[in-house]
Amino acid sequence: MPINLSAPPAGQSGLLTALVFWHPALLLAALATVLIETPLFWLLGYRRWRECLGFAGINVVSNLLLNESLSALPPTAHLPAAIAVGELLVLALEFALCRRVVRGSSARLLKVLTITNATSLLCGLVLFALS
Repeated sequence: MPINLSAPPAGQSGLLTALVFWHPALLLAALATVLIETPLFWLLGYRRWRECLGFAGINVVSNLLLNESLSALPPTAHLPAAIAVGELLVLALEFALCRRVVRGSSARLLKVLTITNATSLLCGLVLFALS
């Protein structure tokens, strides 16, 4: 669920700064993503605890990377295009990392990751539209 954040305080930047000092919204977005995507991942057939836990951890990392990147964009950036490119990069990263912890078909994994990511993106867009 991508979110657009304002710039950090002067002289402070980076993910650690964002997490510790200026934007708990990053952690909330990551938590919301995990709460949406992990149960869906389980419902779509990945029922081993190691796979679900690995998927959740990978989701936290990819979500924080995406939202930190989006928050660093200049005001002139085309946000919809940045979100689209970011989501594709997240999908590629999650696929590469999930291959390490998930057994079975790569094609099936890619399909499930596409469904989970699209679902959380749509939820984020709905929440953004309602706010």
